[in-house]
Amino acid sequence: MKELKKKIALFVCLSLALTGTVAALAGCGGDDDPPGSETYTFAAALTDLDDVEGEGWSGGESGIGMIVKDWEDDDMDWKTISGYYVTYLYVEDTALTFEITSDRDVEDAKLILSLSTEGAEYSTDGSLTLSPDIYTVELNGTAVQYEPIVFYDIPASPGELYEFEQYTVATNLALKQGTNVVKLISSNDISMGGTTRATAPMVDCIQITTSAKLTWSPRTDNLDQFGN
Repeated sequence: MKELKKKIALFVCLSLALTGTVAALAGCGGDDDPPGSETYTFAAALTDLDDVEGEGWSGGESGIGMIVKDWEDDDMDWKTISGYYVTYLYVEDTALTFEITSDRDVEDAKLILSLSTEGAEYSTDGSLTLSPDIYTVELNGTAVQYEPIVFYDIPASPGELYEFEQYTVATNLALKQGTNVVKLISSNDISMGGTTRATAPMVDCIQITTSAKLTWSPRTDNLDQFGN
């Protein structure tokens, strides 16, 4: 896992140096994916957070202050793919926006979210469920209807994390040639406790598997605060 995170960071730096723009980190698709497809990773920490404001369990945060670096120690590794995650998304209508460019029209895209959660005071059985009713996954302005995502054995205390896992929310999605916008929106007002004002996950990245070639313009300067 550490090696993958290093490869992602190195890939971003090399791409910027060589081209000034960035192709998303890509890997081969799985056995069930269309021939020639690749899986592209888009880190939440590299999205435009300039106008994003959130709340935590004890006070708020905004912009790049919402980014947290995953632990380097194996004993405290939260299993992110990108090495970073975005939290403080506990305010109604707070959104993460991914602007992605496709080289052609396709209808074979698979969308995967890498998510985790903190504890929720209202949980009576140690679980937390995200569904389209309270957490909107949107592609080009249209809400994606996905099966509920259930986090089991969530931490009992805020600040403790549930290890990140990957959840496939849709297959055979249509991407258009040019710009495509994926939004993850905290579309509820259900407090998880403390000063939170909505229920939401913590977001590591999204992944898209498709036969199209995808690129984007990541905000790599977001990570300057960590000395990268």
